Amino acid sequence: MIKNLLIIGLCCFVCIVDASEKKPRKKDIVPIENQMLMDNYKKASELIIQLQKRYPDDPYLHLMQGICFLNIDGKTKDAIKPLTIAKEHYGVYSKKNDNAIEANYHLGMAYHLNHHFDEALQLFEQLRDTVPAKRLNIHKQLQQYINYCNNAIQLKQNPVDFRITNLGQAINTEYDEHSPVISGNEDLLLFTSNKHGANKKSKTDGLYTEDIYYTQWREGAWLPSVSAGENINTNGYDATCSLSSDGKTMIIYRNNGNGDLYISNFKDEKWTNPERLPKPINSSYEESHASLSLDGNTIVFASHRPDGYGAKDIYISHKLPDGKWGKVLLLNKNINTELNEESPFLSHDGQTLFFASEGHNSMGGYDIFKSEKDENGQWQSPVNIGYPINTPGDDLFYIPTLDGQRVYFASERSGGYGRSDIYIIEFPVTDERTLAVVSGYLFTEDGIPSAESIISVTNKESGELVGDYKPQTNSGKYTMILATGVSYIMTINTPGMISISKEIEIPYRADYNTRTSASYLDPMVLKKADH
Repeated sequence: MIKNLLIIGLCCFVCIVDASEKKPRKKDIVPIENQMLMDNYKKASELIIQLQKRYPDDPYLHLMQGICFLNIDGKTKDAIKPLTIAKEHYGVYSKKNDNAIEANYHLGMAYHLNHHFDEALQLFEQLRDTVPAKRLNIHKQLQQYINYCNNAIQLKQNPVDFRITNLGQAINTEYDEHSPVISGNEDLLLFTSNKHGANKKSKTDGLYTEDIYYTQWREGAWLPSVSAGENINTNGYDATCSLSSDGKTMIIYRNNGNGDLYISNFKDEKWTNPERLPKPINSSYEESHASLSLDGNTIVFASHRPDGYGAKDIYISHKLPDGKWGKVLLLNKNINTELNEESPFLSHDGQTLFFASEGHNSMGGYDIFKSEKDENGQWQSPVNIGYPINTPGDDLFYIPTLDGQRVYFASERSGGYGRSDIYIIEFPVTDERTLAVVSGYLFTEDGIPSAESIISVTNKESGELVGDYKPQTNSGKYTMILATGVSYIMTINTPGMISISKEIEIPYRADYNTRTSASYLDPMVLKKADH
């Protein structure tokens, strides 16, 4: 995913030239500036390298080269040297020297992206103290990066203990892979990539419009990913958003102008033609990402509609008894800020919301946050999930497994295959994550999935009700999230059918297979009650 770097954005770059051969001529500079204004930084960098053969010491060429490196994947570290040369030449800000702002600001960004937070903070604060207060736009951006640096310094002092693993070449490429969605038992992974798909035309930045791909877990490894099919992928922008626990229902994003959310079902070994979600979920504004609750009756989504707190915000809607979506509600100020919020994800019990935000105490770009519901159903102030899961770059699409022991995650970080890659985060065995996922199938005597059953689970020792669960309508599959080390009584009640009770015991995590999330019970057949 392209870094959303904030260039201070003079309409064109300031370049003082003369007629001598000591500096490049304006006609040599303009093509480079034009490429940069079109975000074609690779081409601009190539032109700069050619021009530097004639003018190796020109500070403006070093400035432009540093800005290009900041916007080229894998080159942010290389930006420090040319920007340092430019900064030493232009010095501090003066009324006739906007290049000094550009050099110091972008060198600060280079330090920040390369985790040199103290050096970055020093540069941003120096600029803040020297640039006139009337230049409000510059001061706003400087303050945002000062906040990022202070947050990063604080978060770095208490790093999160985890293991992160790149999912490998079966999934990740030199292009962007992001927005992973995973089935409940972790044997099906779908994701979005701008690698070369069918009938795609390369854009000016060398990337392609995004398609959806999938891979399956077989014999201890992910199979090479393949296209999700012609029903899902178009010549436009297609992206994953949400996947049901049984892997049969998917929400996707398509940009056909404003950007809308669609739903597709897996039938007869292929995905059906996606149907646009109706109002009030979609609107005349962009809806960019969504997540369904485990039972499919709640949706949280990101939208750019104008009634929010600013930029992109997160909304929620619940299904009505007639199956239609109810009124859309804007989540409170504890979640939404004046900056962008994106990629919401609801936990299995609907009590925890994970989302990405450029606001709150982000350490740079989008960070991942989590918020818990209180006893009154209100979302609490979010918590940054920590460094180094979060980085100074954009970190989005954080998808915990049902038991919370692992997380599928997209991030731009060193050591990857290029641009954004998909990773899996695993927490240490000492981590207090003692939930297990239990799944199974319910069928009638005719072999039809039972959609009317209610599965009640109680603690065998205390008799306390743990929860009620319902099977998926199309497959009859049910999924329960239960604490380990406990014995349970599972009772299945279905209209017109004989009630079934079954004792189940979930071992402690130390004895639990943590790679394959779901523990499967034998399929059960419901028999009709005698009349």
